[in-house]
Amino acid sequence: MIRIVLNPKYEHLREAITQLVHPFRFARSGETLHDGRNTIKRFDCDGASLAVKRYGHISPLNRVVYGLLRCSKAERAYLHAARLRNLGIDTPEEVAFVEERRYGILRASYFISLYSDYRPVMEVIEETAPDADVQMCLFDQLANFIYHIHWAGILHRDLNIGNILCAESLPGKFSFQLIDTNRMEFRQHLSMQMRMHNLRRLSCPLTIYLAILESYALIVRAERDSLQLKGVWYRLLFEKKNRFKARVRRLL
Repeated sequence: MIRIVLNPKYEHLREAITQLVHPFRFARSGETLHDGRNTIKRFDCDGASLAVKRYGHISPLNRVVYGLLRCSKAERAYLHAARLRNLGIDTPEEVAFVEERRYGILRASYFISLYSDYRPVMEVIEETAPDADVQMCLFDQLANFIYHIHWAGILHRDLNIGNILCAESLPGKFSFQLIDTNRMEFRQHLSMQMRMHNLRRLSCPLTIYLAILESYALIVRAERDSLQLKGVWYRLLFEKKNRFKARVRRLL
């Protein structure tokens, strides 16, 4: 059984989406944007440019959990994208999510959004490297974007630098989008400790991480050296934990 839930604004794309998520069509057409644990492809249909994310291998246990007990990753990504924009955080507009089930057990799921021409923020950071002033403007505006995510009570459980997209709308003026929206929590308030734990996930070079923390400290009116020291400590513990988990996975 195929379940398709569409943003009412894009109901006219139902037939096209039904066709493009067919396993044979998805595998053999579209422009591949990312091919890893999950696959993301770009499709043009009926005048709309779509980004289609097919969630990767689902363990037998998760097939049951997502089939009977929890929303699928695709459904959460769809619902969270709408909620983010309502809170003033930009993200590519949700178009639909699709679930394929057999006997109630989840077999595959897809999240579909409008395609964004924003680029990974690390690409823009590297491009601005020759101009220290422009790069510092970028760090300030990136830190402000992350601050507003936290101020809105949003805890992105994978706040990887790769999940922030960027565009330079005017010289020295940058806009950002948050992606990979399925793993997040919405709270009334985030404590500073919760914010720092979240920031430790930014997988970027240490010099860039420190620059973002410096700008963040200025926004929240915290003492810069203390916040940077705490941020580095949390990051070291996080990286140590990830290395341990990786060793365990290799042993298993």
